Amino acid sequence: MYLLIDCDNFFVSCERVFRPCLKDRPVVVLSNNDGCVVARSYEAKALGVPMCAPYFKIEKTFKAAGGIALSSNYELYADISKRVMRLIADCFGKIEIYSIDEAFAEIDDREDLPRLTLQIRNTILKQTGISVSVGAAATKTLCKIAGEIAKKQTVGKICILTEPDNIAAALQKLDVGDVWGIGRKLVKKLNFMGIFTAAELAAAPHALIRQSFGILTEKTLQELNGIPCIGFEDTPRQKSILCSRSFETEINGFENLKKIIAEFVDNACLRLREQNGLAGGIVVFIATNRFHEPYYNNSKLIGLPEASCHTAKFTKAMTEGLKSIYRPEFYYKRAGIMLVGIEDAGAAQKDFLISETERTKETELMKAVDAVNRKLGRKTLYFGAQEAGIRHYIKREHKSPSYTTSWNDLPQVH
Repeated sequence: MYLLIDCDNFFVSCERVFRPCLKDRPVVVLSNNDGCVVARSYEAKALGVPMCAPYFKIEKTFKAAGGIALSSNYELYADISKRVMRLIADCFGKIEIYSIDEAFAEIDDREDLPRLTLQIRNTILKQTGISVSVGAAATKTLCKIAGEIAKKQTVGKICILTEPDNIAAALQKLDVGDVWGIGRKLVKKLNFMGIFTAAELAAAPHALIRQSFGILTEKTLQELNGIPCIGFEDTPRQKSILCSRSFETEINGFENLKKIIAEFVDNACLRLREQNGLAGGIVVFIATNRFHEPYYNNSKLIGLPEASCHTAKFTKAMTEGLKSIYRPEFYYKRAGIMLVGIEDAGAAQKDFLISETERTKETELMKAVDAVNRKLGRKTLYFGAQEAGIRHYIKREHKSPSYTTSWNDLPQVH
């Protein structure tokens, strides 16, 4: 038996935890540079605000209706997400984090589902202030359907999809394109075969579906019939780590650009160490505004003698690559880096010219830096190529404070 715990309107809910004045008001959260709508409260949805709408097109009418627009506060959302996932893991042990705001949990079939689903919902709401919807079913695919049903409820936010009659009714109402794992290209082929609903897919001949679409679609069919075929997946190690930004204003000057890209290197190396990985090289890339002429973009790959996770080594390689592609006559709108050739730290091939003592010192240094920054705050310790303080080079005019990740932004009680 599976549970799917899904945070309701997660980005908006995170904002409302610390700003109760936003409750019952239309609220949207905007993308980088305050461009498009990436999250909406139920009140904003009721006003007809579409997802991914360019904010400048709706700003006037949205504000006239009492709407509030907020810039993305990724630091806050990531921290609240970790707290929610930790609570779920404490309750159920092994979980599969599916996205920043939802996770699967596997439970015993003999559990009291009404009690358990209500308990986890109340626990998360009490300890984080985040409302969640909970779906329960015998398979992960049915669990996703139950989760969507729960999400649409105005009260309760719980759907237990275990009774055959309830499952049949849910599948009959569900378009086949809304089934978890069925892509847009597949929908057209299924429609051509006369399959338009999830119920029709569940009733289709197994052999025909496997022959036409492969074993993965057949597994989906089996799951719709209550037969578990998709288990928990181990989080795969990333083969590459990308960190890039479009800037609010165009950047000129090699040193200015280097300091900004050094921040990207620091962030990417931290993510690399968190997954216990080593990278064999770094790609640095820069680009001018594509709407301005002349347009210039370029990239450079720099390999390391030995795979590493040491920020200083990648910063040095990035600087070398940037020197080869930087052109002083241009103003740059976008830049970034990508760590490539990632492998497990325990299985990486070693360079015999690098002593084990030197390698150990580098590893211990980065562990110490990460430990200090976790305890005292990001960029308490940083490398000289970086700029002092935490700076953002994207437009976030409506950003709320980072209440849980910055000492300066701690909420005050008067």
